Amino acid sequence: MLARLPLGLLFCCMLCAGCSDIIPGLNVRLHGDDNRQYHVEPDPATHGYQVVGGAGRLSYDIVPISADTLQDAWNDTADGDVPTALPAVLPSDVPPEYQIGPEDIIYVTIWDHPELTSPFQASVNDPSVPALQGRVVSADGTVFYPYVGRFKAQGMTVPALRDYLTEHLRRVIAEPQVDVRVVAFRAKRIEVTGEVLKPGTVTLDDTPKGVLQAIAETGGLTPLASRRRAVLVRQGQSYDLDLGGLLSGSRPVPNPALAPGDVLHIPGQSGDEVFLLGAVAKQQPFPILEDSMPLTRALTEAGGLDTTRANQTGVLIFRMHHGVAGLHATVYTLDLSAPAGMLLASQFPLKPRDVVYVQAAAVAQYNAVINQLLPSVTSVYELAYVSTLH
Repeated sequence: MLARLPLGLLFCCMLCAGCSDIIPGLNVRLHGDDNRQYHVEPDPATHGYQVVGGAGRLSYDIVPISADTLQDAWNDTADGDVPTALPAVLPSDVPPEYQIGPEDIIYVTIWDHPELTSPFQASVNDPSVPALQGRVVSADGTVFYPYVGRFKAQGMTVPALRDYLTEHLRRVIAEPQVDVRVVAFRAKRIEVTGEVLKPGTVTLDDTPKGVLQAIAETGGLTPLASRRRAVLVRQGQSYDLDLGGLLSGSRPVPNPALAPGDVLHIPGQSGDEVFLLGAVAKQQPFPILEDSMPLTRALTEAGGLDTTRANQTGVLIFRMHHGVAGLHATVYTLDLSAPAGMLLASQFPLKPRDVVYVQAAAVAQYNAVINQLLPSVTSVYELAYVSTLH
């Protein structure tokens, strides 16, 4: 019976039967009802969420990319103001005198009195000297020294401690010549976490240290680290830092000075990704590794447009905003088939979490149907041919 069916009828039957099994691709329309608004709300039936029509929850604007709208797009990608509450480290700054704290190790030299300087007659260049003969400031901030007794060293600067010891040693030494050094800085620490090669504790010493110095001391950034963002937590308050500006030097960004107890966190790249979908060679997220990523760079990272499917006149960039009235989207549109479109694409800056979607041409949709049906049609034809032989 199957052999008697005309081949054209078999094709039509397979087309009708196969259409229900074809998964339609993403279809984005720009010329629909722009006044329709939606929002997401809990669905008690499925314990999930559902998108329903609503008022004011989700709205969107269609913005063609042009020379006039390009500046607005650049302003939208700005990282905002640098926190003014954080003092910066400048190379020209003269650091203040270091104040001694608990767990610091100090080394005192009394000239012409080696029994007070180093009872074991060890060289000051010996690496064991700080641990064996240096004097550790105790947890309560005090330290002991012969003929002086125990006294409060916490909060003293090195010159102040030298004057204090000189004054008190006059009772046993005529004109004492005293020298004081901090040979191990351990009192003031910060934590560096996240995507650095050696996360852990960084000790603040008598030289000013900022965010860049802390990253360098922990081995630098890992390949998965964000090159755009860092977070500084100080006394329970978080500050978003423009790491991209610090690393690139493309704009004047201060290097925040670190203070004891700070936590510096370097996040990963997941928050810096843009998403390439539609008729591109590689549909996947790509991180913005620099200050900004132009649209042409993102399309290049995705392997370019799929020339067999892409509609160059239909490139869309979806950008979400959280406003007072709820979630709002801006949909930028661009025609890459025109020379001006390529120039605009090279200047259009993408923002993390942007979604770039390249629409498929109409003929590509038909080709997709044919490519999925052709193996089935071929099988039916071969089956019909074999049946005629019996």
